[in-house]
Amino acid sequence: MNHDPAKSKEDIMFKHWFPVFLAVSAVSAFILSPLLPAAQNLSRMIRADAGSADAPILFCVGIHIEPFGATVGGKKKQDYNNIEFLKLHAKNIDEMARIVERHGGKMTVQAQTAFTSSCYKNNERILAELRARGHEIALHFHEDAHLGRNCDTLPPSEWTAVMKEEIDWLQKAGAGDVRYWSGGNVYPHVLEAAAAAGLQFMSDYKNPKKQEADASLLAINPWRPAGEPSDGDLAGFSKHDPKGRIVYLPDGIFASADFKERKQGGTASFLDYLTDGLERSLLAARKDRVNVFHITLHPGELKGPNGMKLFDDWLSQVIEPLVREGKVRWATFSEMGEKYIAWETANPGVDPRASAGKGYMTFAVNVHDWVNVNESADTINRLVDIFNKYKVRGDFYFTAPSVKAYADKRPDVIRKVKESGMTISYHIRPPCPIYSGFCGPLQILDDASLKRTLLDYETYGLDLETGGIDKSRPGGYSYVAKIFGRPPVVASPQVSDQRIRTACEDIYKSMGAKMEVLYHEEGTPADDPFQYKNGLLVRPSDFSITRWKLAGEKDDSFWWNRLMREDADKFDPVAKLKEELAAWKYPRAPFITALIHENNFYHFGAETWKAYYFSDKQFRTPAPSPYDLNLPDPGKMRSRQEQDKIWKAYEGMVAYAAANLNVVTSEDIVKLSNR
Repeated sequence: MNHDPAKSKEDIMFKHWFPVFLAVSAVSAFILSPLLPAAQNLSRMIRADAGSADAPILFCVGIHIEPFGATVGGKKKQDYNNIEFLKLHAKNIDEMARIVERHGGKMTVQAQTAFTSSCYKNNERILAELRARGHEIALHFHEDAHLGRNCDTLPPSEWTAVMKEEIDWLQKAGAGDVRYWSGGNVYPHVLEAAAAAGLQFMSDYKNPKKQEADASLLAINPWRPAGEPSDGDLAGFSKHDPKGRIVYLPDGIFASADFKERKQGGTASFLDYLTDGLERSLLAARKDRVNVFHITLHPGELKGPNGMKLFDDWLSQVIEPLVREGKVRWATFSEMGEKYIAWETANPGVDPRASAGKGYMTFAVNVHDWVNVNESADTINRLVDIFNKYKVRGDFYFTAPSVKAYADKRPDVIRKVKESGMTISYHIRPPCPIYSGFCGPLQILDDASLKRTLLDYETYGLDLETGGIDKSRPGGYSYVAKIFGRPPVVASPQVSDQRIRTACEDIYKSMGAKMEVLYHEEGTPADDPFQYKNGLLVRPSDFSITRWKLAGEKDDSFWWNRLMREDADKFDPVAKLKEELAAWKYPRAPFITALIHENNFYHFGAETWKAYYFSDKQFRTPAPSPYDLNLPDPGKMRSRQEQDKIWKAYEGMVAYAAANLNVVTSEDIVKLSNR
């Protein structure tokens, strides 16, 4: 079986007209699809708290060399049988390699017969030289270029034969042992054929018909696919089988599975997109797994006078600092594969795709006790100290009246929260009419009046005695944003009226919010945790460590209310967290919410302000305005012993999560999402 591209009639004709084409536009030798015109400057850097030396990411620059001159059918404009074109791309590959080497890095250069056969026949030693300098030489496989347009219908044995032929040309050109390949992504027997050809590692899945990957493959932990890939069905391919013969090395976690999005806007924008993906991947890196991430370039892709410089700058500004910190380590694809094999040998029976206790945990603290200001302030200060102690962040949901109370009486809290870098979010409590039961005055307004009124409530002060707007002072979302110096990430209207809610979402989004809460404790779809409503990300929460009930009990109990009873051990939040994690059966890591209100640490029963705004003992019926702010507290302060138990249990949960999970806030989740 001979698939030498130099033998085709098209190639013979091409040799006559290519010099003319080259003379007309020598620059065209660098033009590839997709195009990356030069851009100005990099604008995206990795946030300082992303990643850890305890969970390093193995990083590689991959090079795809396309099969110029071997395409079946169609018109060809470039051909590696032309020595000038061959040398031009060999020089370009060498230049990229030298840039990578200056930064202590490695590439995996993936080529196919069109390039390798020409290298061998023309004594071009670029692949041998790269191998000698520590880079990996591997196979890039455009199946239609070597097997024809209907290659998906061919038997696996023919694919294996062609892959072996490709590997033979690579070795003639100086490749050495070839263990990794990319390509053949929608052939339903590609893993079978590749394994028979002696290949072990694969990456860079892309559906060539759609120019897309698949959301299920946007990951950083390698696995052994349980099934073959096919057009439109990756259920088996994305599932792990410990007996699988091929190890798949995922690209990383990117904002989108659409490859076209990665190439828009020029070289700098492309590199910024890669930075964003690397940051997402660093945030998801696990101490108990092998983590991998790579970028893919093509010869001539970094075009223009600044293309190579931008690549050099990107390695200097983005990659080098991470390498120095131990968060990123250079590795070829086969070295990544070897690391994975060593990991699975040391962890028999562990599914690398399963969460296995690893999830994304958010410590959400609702802050709303503007009556007991000192107790509230002391609680926030202590929580910040705990989060700082374990090097994680909490997500504080402030109401505007609480922030005003701090500003008036305890500015130390505002200063501490700002300096600590905690995440700021926003929520609403009565008597604001953007709260179910209090929204009657809003429901009678027409759409235009409704939006104006809602904007006023999120701009001016809330009169706590009447529930009206006090335009003599600032308030609402904009006030919280001003006090903390940044817009709260989450802003959720506490109202079920969809017309009011939609109008609020528009206002919050325009003010800088990124997320809203539709369900407090659970409700996230297992197949897609990132849902959007009116442009705002819905806060994902697969389960919460907040309240539960024992067998035979009718109602759930908040764990902090059960610690003084004989069955307190059944309400240990760490034990409950471990139980829920063990029960998690989905392939992605879960999103977990640990929800608590600041007053829960020191106060038992209904919040003090509920007596002011509700007329019944169940606190369901709004009281008439104006409100009496001197009514007695319907709850009581907890004993020092009970408070100590709650604090000990809560800190234990933070400590466990910091050691075993990804502790994230809404700000981090927005970055992990696909927008």
